[in-house]
Amino acid sequence: MALSGRIGYRSTPNSELSSQSIDLGNWPMVDENSLSAARKTKFLARKKAIELYLKGATDAVLQKKTGEKRSNIYRIITNRCLQRHSDGDIFGWRGALPHFRVTAYERQTAPVVHENGAGATGALKWLLERPQFKDLKDRFHKRILNNADSLAHPKINVQTIFRWFIDELRKAGLEDQKAWPFNSESLGYESVRLYIKKVLAEHPFLAMSKMGGPDAIAKAKASDGTRRPDFKLFDRVECDAHKLDCRMVVMVPSPHGGYEPRKIRRIWIIVIIDVRSRAVLGYHISLRRECSALDVLITIKNALSKWAPRTLTFCEDGYAEGAALPSAHSEVYLSACWNEFSVDGALANVCPRVEEPLLHIVGAKVIKPQDPTSYSSRRSKDDRPFIESFFRVLASGTMHRLSPSTGSSHEDKKGRDPEKIAAEVQFQLDYAEELLDVTIANYNATPHTGLGYRSPLAQMDFLSAKTKNRIRHADPELVKRMAGTRKVCTLLGGEYTGKRPYFNFENAKYTSEWLVQRPDLLGKKLWLQLDDETDARWATVSDSNGLIYGTVHVQPPWHRSPHTLYMRQAIRALATKRLLFLTGNRDPVQALIEYAEIHANKKLPVHPAYLQARRIMMTSTQALDEMKEPNFSVPDVMGEINRQAMPEELTKVSGASKKTKGTSPPPEPKPKSASQSAPLPKMRMAKTW
Repeated sequence: MALSGRIGYRSTPNSELSSQSIDLGNWPMVDENSLSAARKTKFLARKKAIELYLKGATDAVLQKKTGEKRSNIYRIITNRCLQRHSDGDIFGWRGALPHFRVTAYERQTAPVVHENGAGATGALKWLLERPQFKDLKDRFHKRILNNADSLAHPKINVQTIFRWFIDELRKAGLEDQKAWPFNSESLGYESVRLYIKKVLAEHPFLAMSKMGGPDAIAKAKASDGTRRPDFKLFDRVECDAHKLDCRMVVMVPSPHGGYEPRKIRRIWIIVIIDVRSRAVLGYHISLRRECSALDVLITIKNALSKWAPRTLTFCEDGYAEGAALPSAHSEVYLSACWNEFSVDGALANVCPRVEEPLLHIVGAKVIKPQDPTSYSSRRSKDDRPFIESFFRVLASGTMHRLSPSTGSSHEDKKGRDPEKIAAEVQFQLDYAEELLDVTIANYNATPHTGLGYRSPLAQMDFLSAKTKNRIRHADPELVKRMAGTRKVCTLLGGEYTGKRPYFNFENAKYTSEWLVQRPDLLGKKLWLQLDDETDARWATVSDSNGLIYGTVHVQPPWHRSPHTLYMRQAIRALATKRLLFLTGNRDPVQALIEYAEIHANKKLPVHPAYLQARRIMMTSTQALDEMKEPNFSVPDVMGEINRQAMPEELTKVSGASKKTKGTSPPPEPKPKSASQSAPLPKMRMAKTW
């Protein structure tokens, strides 16, 4: 920016620029204290000289007070301070910095490389500015910004671009002319590398994408947090799934006696955490290969249901004082609903099967990346920071401290074989479930640095005291049924077909005695829903008007043991492959257990359906044992069936889990005398076909 008149000169009051036309208060500042002693002294002298110059000081005054000549200060102001910076503003006080380049070096003549390598400064820029290489410059920039190998290399590959550029110069005949860069030792590699870096700096968002991956641009769009909404208690929860970094086994009966370890796949844990209090509301451990919508619904159901501590086998006092989930901590938090449900873009989280129960039962809206108006549309992990932070704490505090841990990367193994270690130490799935339950409960009772060293439960109590009337509660009956599968089925059969009325529901037939007395329902489409997702033997029948007709039960052979629809699907698939055989007199669940324990390949992980069968059998047997009364005389038929279908070790574990500290075993029944007759079972009505 050249000026014709001198700035602030007394003899030229009509100059183009004067002290009134230049506002030093708007000049960009510099950090004087970060400069070296010599540069700071020089900069302060120039700064004072500029201020005196604009006030009209003479050359003698400037040299006496600052040691700077008037002509030099004029040059600094016009050629440096008032020049336009690449950020759009003027250089300002930055132009007064000593040894600070304002304009890039521009070569005027062809480079001549000396024997020591000198003489090639600015050669690349001079080459690309020549008219015959204008097209090459455009293609060079396009090559840098649109890297063809970006799919194979997340970061830009400088060597690939350098080889392409040298080949283009060779085609242009520069190698035959012995011109630069072919007359240099390294073919100008360092100049090309710095030029690529400069081009990327001119396109920051694209450079972030190439250097930092696909999440870099999304993270750069994050705000500074000043406009972050102020959430109340239960306003928003975050939900996500985490694959545990640990190998574990299950103990199965061995044909040679005793038990032997069988490895399983890494399991998933799904957690729901409240944003305002950081408290974990509920969780679920999924034994399947990938999480499904049913797993998400079970997690929501657990968050709305009352939590109970487990009977621990690895220690006696694992739970800390006050450790619990909110539903067990206070009745106020039992079935407490939230307003927003923040998840990632997985289909298991955003499918209608999850969104509809959340809206009608919980009254919550799903915050998902598929919504273009949502902040989560950028698909960044920073959109759910609290759940991601919790998973980091969960992994570092539990699984990464165990010997069978796989770590978060291959380097964390450090030469160890986690699968072999898990088999040697017999780290079982049951131990992992207990460990996770204790860790999550203790987390809720541990002081949190982000909450002023309050624990999440204490923070929840503090906030609920202010907003107790705002907490909504879900209907317990609807919560109990929310994870059950629901489907429209047609009532088939009848007297004209010679078959008892039945429904075809999820690869099995469902019927009941009351259907025989309702011929008016034949051929109609009715709703069937499982009341309990862990027991697919019973389903409730209703119509489109919401009228409930009754309950139907599954027909043989599925009527024997409790099972899930996933187990039934897995058993059907194995039967189709002729890996197991189903008959009317054989329990399919027992057949699945025998297949997994005897016929399965020991080198491959056991089937996830087998793990579900173990869990359901143990839970069902414990529930039946708790329901039994001492003087109840009706034979425990279902309990005996469950025990026959269970492995022997699970029967022992379930029996041992009932013994808690401070309780005495029930008294043994006295043997009956010969005169006392055994009570007869209740009469059963004859079946009508």
